Formats: sequence, C-alpha cells, structure tokens
Amino acid sequence: MADRTVPGSAAPKVSGVARLGWLALGIVAGAVLPVQGAINAELKAELDAPIAVAVVSFAVATFAIAVVLLVLYATHRTPRPWVVTLTKMPWWGWLGGACAAAYVTGTFLLIPEIGAAVTIALTVAGQQVTSALIDHRGLFRLPRRKLTAPRLAGLALLVAGSLTIQLV
Repeated sequence: MADRTVPGSAAPKVSGVARLGWLALGIVAGAVLPVQGAINAELKAELDAPIAVAVVSFAVATFAIAVVLLVLYATHRTPRPWVVTLTKMPWWGWLGGACAAAYVTGTFLLIPEIGAAVTIALTVAGQQVTSALIDHRGLFRLPRRKLTAPRLAGLALLVAGSLTIQLV
C-alpha cells in the first residue's frame, strides 16, 4: 500500500449526503459497542471464562465478516481478496486485531464492575485522545489533521465529562 500521508497535507473533504452517511455510520458503530460489551459481560457471567468469551466473540465476528465479504464479492461490490498482499503489510498492520481483542476483553470485564455508561465514556475519551494524536502526527499512513486549540478544548471537555460520569 502506498504511503498516502504527505506532511502538512490536509485531510480529504467529504460533503453533502456522503458526509451525513459517514456520520450516521459513526453513530451506529459507536452504538453497538456498549451492546457488544453488555452481551459479552453476560456471556462472561454464564461461562465464567473471560478468554473463552473473547474467542466466541471473535469467532462470531469472523463468521459475520466472512459472510459479508462473500456477499460483496458475489455482487461485484469488492475485489477478490489476495492473501499474498499481506506479506507487504507493515509490521504495525497486524496490531489491529490485538487492539480489538484488548478493547473487547477490557469492556466486558469493566462493564459489570463500573457500569456500561462509565466504561463507554472512558473508552470513548481514550479513543478520542489517541485518535487526535494519530491525526496530528499522521500515523499509520493517515492524513495529518492539526491538533488545534478548539480540538484540544473539545478533548478536555470530553475527558472532564468522562471523569464526571465516573465520579457521580
């Protein structure tokens, strides 16, 4: 994959209906996270085996995404995947799965202890702070997005809100 990051370059602009679609997808993707965590927390209570819960969660996810891939491929909405291209992936390309495992396991362990709202508030705060740093530095071949004063203020408010949820 070619490096798309150009130091000092701006992020690509998305406008109109496409932007609304992407924003809606972001809301839906965020909305399923506490549902997933709560379901996995209940599964942990039933199985009393945290790692087994993670394995079940990822097995179901792997099956679901394989079905989506097959449907998209059959309808010519995606190209045929080639495993050989994985050999050209940078070393950090493999970390996505490890990050997902850490997130999934962390959330279903936290939710019964501190509640769904606090867990998600803290994970969202962590996601936002880390995302802002990734954007600012253009890490992982992403376009750079400056960490401006308004963005910093928003991050501070988000962290303050997350801490307030925790303390109340």
